Amino acid sequence: MNDIDGVLRWFGSRKPGAMEEVLSRSYGGDRTPYEWLARAVSSSASLVLDLACGAGAMIERLQRPGRTVIGLDRSEAELREAQRRGRGPLVQAHASYLPFADNSFDAVVSSIGISVVADRPRFLAEAARVLRPGGVFAALTPSLRPANIDDLKIVSRLGGYLRTHPHLPGATEFKAKRALGEVGLTKAEDKRAKYYYEVASEEDAEHFLAGLRAPVDAARAAGTLDFLAQRLQLGPVKLPLPMRRIIAIK
Repeated sequence: MNDIDGVLRWFGSRKPGAMEEVLSRSYGGDRTPYEWLARAVSSSASLVLDLACGAGAMIERLQRPGRTVIGLDRSEAELREAQRRGRGPLVQAHASYLPFADNSFDAVVSSIGISVVADRPRFLAEAARVLRPGGVFAALTPSLRPANIDDLKIVSRLGGYLRTHPHLPGATEFKAKRALGEVGLTKAEDKRAKYYYEVASEEDAEHFLAGLRAPVDAARAAGTLDFLAQRLQLGPVKLPLPMRRIIAIK
């Protein structure tokens, strides 16, 4: 099994909305990663596509009067969860074969999708195709940096229990400028920011483990939860989640 197969297996096996549970409670300053991504979309954008939308976290954060945000995902379970949360309109389709005409959208966004899709060039080509000239593509993806000494210490301890580097699903690093240029998009921004998920209870720790990329067996999960429970005796534990925002113009 190659790396992307492992990522896709992760995505297909997790509870719908698991990613949103982690990212919606992760903060860098006064914002979540979702809010950081939403700021990349101009207020003048009237038709927006949320590509690989999952349970529709970005749909809710992008909605405003006069704007339509369409969520698209291949997972029926995720779309059912989005519908249950009152988010839509929704389309079930493959992100690499979009059922939309050329030059349809003012903006295309994707939280995590760009890092887990099996065929990234095709994914980007389709996003570019449905964007109108001058439209914006904005994506959020996990990163391995920035990190400080304290972050590395806690990540190292967690990694010792999990026997893998604890991070969100997807390819954490790739060269964006060339990949975007090959589909007719011009990179406008490639920034990184650090977010923290605060663990204040065992339930918080369980949610964090559910959001990690690597499958965690029962013994490793129990050891990790015991470690975090001991740390909680000293107060809440802040777990680092470095993120990367990529913005491009057609």
